[in-house]
Amino acid sequence: MSYEEIIYNKADQIATITFNRPDQLNALTQNMRGEILEATQDASADDDVRVLVLQGAGRGFCAGADLAAGGRSKVDPEAANSKLPRDGFQEAFARVMWDMPKPAVAAINGPTAGLGFGMALSCDIRIASTQGKFASAFSRISLVPEACMTFYLPRIVGLARAAEILYTGRQVWAEEALGMGLVNQVVEPDNLEGAVAEMARTLADAAPIAIQLTRRELYRGLEGTFGSQLEMELFHQKFAGQSLDAREGPRAFMEKRAPEFQGR
Repeated sequence: MSYEEIIYNKADQIATITFNRPDQLNALTQNMRGEILEATQDASADDDVRVLVLQGAGRGFCAGADLAAGGRSKVDPEAANSKLPRDGFQEAFARVMWDMPKPAVAAINGPTAGLGFGMALSCDIRIASTQGKFASAFSRISLVPEACMTFYLPRIVGLARAAEILYTGRQVWAEEALGMGLVNQVVEPDNLEGAVAEMARTLADAAPIAIQLTRRELYRGLEGTFGSQLEMELFHQKFAGQSLDAREGPRAFMEKRAPEFQGR
């Protein structure tokens, strides 16, 4: 697959999507949205991919929609009160990330704003450099958060902090983000690539069936009940226990070697 505004690479069970408009801090055009969605859907469906990495080229992750280049979906103000407008990209992207049977890691190397913030939130793990920073900015241009930010953010940092961040549009730098649980790790800029690669490799080497089912339990648990969660765990445990990988794990432990999981 050939793309103009992203770089899509698959190697060693890791798929990497690089937003590639560095001079514009990877702000999103309409074309770029389509490319990101296509690559994300491909990574989700590819059984040879075990981990997805999202990152930005240059000195930023993604500055949100490129308003100057028409990166925001067009809405007719006259029709806004009669029909709810839809944004095909953010809806499809949010759903594919939610349902994806593998973990995603975001590499936060700089400004992460607007829809870029939303895309980062949809990842399971976020690793930031000391130059990483987040901002919603929607309230400053009379818009509302996108890509299910209002679902993810309060569950990650708590309702009061999420309200403050979204209402004010203020910047949250990496160290503060670490303190509130918005990112998992903060490293020096020169170490970001290595830290993300190490995390992705660790996840790719883990038992894929166990990771897939655990991810499903975690995300379904965000909207479930105690009873439904317990039932799902019991069912998944029995299902996973019948896999070949469930035999390989204990065998490798007894033989004092690294397990070789096949996803079966």
